[in-house]
Amino acid sequence: MFGFTLELPGRIFSSIFPSILSPLGLLLLVLTMFFFLRQAPLGNPDKPPPPTSRSAPTPSPMSPPRVVRRQSQNGSPVQKRKFRDSVTKIDEATQLLLEDRSIHDMRAYLYKRSQGLGLFKMGQSRYFVTHGAYLIYYETEAKANAAMTANQDPLAAIDIRHITKVEYLEPKQIKIVLSDTTKSYLLQASSDDNAKLWVANLTKRRKALLDALKEFYPNPNNPADSTTEEGRPRSGSSIDVKDRTLTEKTLATVTDAELLALSSIKQQFVSEGFKVPDSALCLRFLRARKGNVPDAIDFLRQHLEWRRSTFPIKYDEIKEELKKGKYVLRGLDRDGDVIIYIRGCLLGPDTYSSLENHMRQVFYLLERVRAEVLKDPMDKFCIIYDRWDVDRAKSDKPWTKAIAKALGDQYPESMKRCIVYPSNRVFRYIWNLVKVFFDPVTAAKIVMVGSSDELYKFIEKDQLLKTAGGTDDYEFKIEHVETKEMMSLEMRNLERVAPDPQTVY
Repeated sequence: MFGFTLELPGRIFSSIFPSILSPLGLLLLVLTMFFFLRQAPLGNPDKPPPPTSRSAPTPSPMSPPRVVRRQSQNGSPVQKRKFRDSVTKIDEATQLLLEDRSIHDMRAYLYKRSQGLGLFKMGQSRYFVTHGAYLIYYETEAKANAAMTANQDPLAAIDIRHITKVEYLEPKQIKIVLSDTTKSYLLQASSDDNAKLWVANLTKRRKALLDALKEFYPNPNNPADSTTEEGRPRSGSSIDVKDRTLTEKTLATVTDAELLALSSIKQQFVSEGFKVPDSALCLRFLRARKGNVPDAIDFLRQHLEWRRSTFPIKYDEIKEELKKGKYVLRGLDRDGDVIIYIRGCLLGPDTYSSLENHMRQVFYLLERVRAEVLKDPMDKFCIIYDRWDVDRAKSDKPWTKAIAKALGDQYPESMKRCIVYPSNRVFRYIWNLVKVFFDPVTAAKIVMVGSSDELYKFIEKDQLLKTAGGTDDYEFKIEHVETKEMMSLEMRNLERVAPDPQTVY
């Protein structure tokens, strides 16, 4: 992620890349994609499905898929590879719910349109099936019948409970908007009537599934004053999920399913003897696990235990490390998010007494950023990894792993983007080759930038330090960590709603 070096035999590199990157090579690549694109005919959405097997009843109707997602360039999910059993086997509670509401399964070939690349906008015909709480699809009807009979994974699955809107668009089109991403699916049926049938079925199915969640989970709409000063629930009161950390900005993006899940998560931790975690913290961990409540609870539990064993960290403990100015908070990107500089030239295994002590500095700073810098508890920050004057001696793989682990395990959904600057052409080509082996979510957030002009696409020039090609001549001083002079006057005076730094639950 940061400060690593990659090697590739020059002979292979020089022989492969010119041919791929030439205009003729690109044209052949596009023609090959068209040649191998297979499409199946549109079919009848009302054709009855083959019998499906039922699994044993599950205690909860909410069991989203445990999936690994491929990502598009903007980080939105486009495909799933691995699924929970609930995707291929309908649990008895869901089956009975749908039968009671007279909601039948739908199946048909639907044309799935791509988000598109200008003139090369393409699509694929896929065989779609509404299956319990999921909209799943396969390459062909024959593959769907075989896979469903054997309880095998589909090509992809959409959790209907995570759909925020389904609407009919002329002509013959169905638009599906998902809650955890800005991505939308645009599907085309064989006729206008069939498209309207799909919209009605998905809308009715989603409402039934959310009604079941409301019966299972505690009611999220309860009095705000429901806890004691120690953070424990008051006698006879339930837990408020709409606490002050869920601002109007965040609530506009939160779905009914997420509110219900937050209530369940909070209730679980109170039963285990923790203080009530703030809703923004719970939401970060819930979204990091793609809405999977049991996984989010396990994930958040390790974090709360980590906080108990890590904090408090006192300023005097890490003051000497802070003086070195390895991490500088300064400026905002074009989206208005805070920028954190990591100065690679000051890093290296010879620059700290122990990695553990160095990471305590990182945790101290991240806590300050979360509580005192971010405008909204759900806002994210942008990292610029400054590679100027970085040589092989500064390579520090243990540090790289420790930073990646900290951001992934303890501060998920916090980093919006990591810009590696400057990155020469060879470095960027190699990164494009090897990033397929990285976690897709992480890979989509890492951007290789070769020049200041490229950097200006993400950050205005007056918001960049001079060392990064900007006009800001700010110089780091240790006292600025406490006085907040790294931030603008406007940022310093904003009212914050996040919990205090180093809060232990």
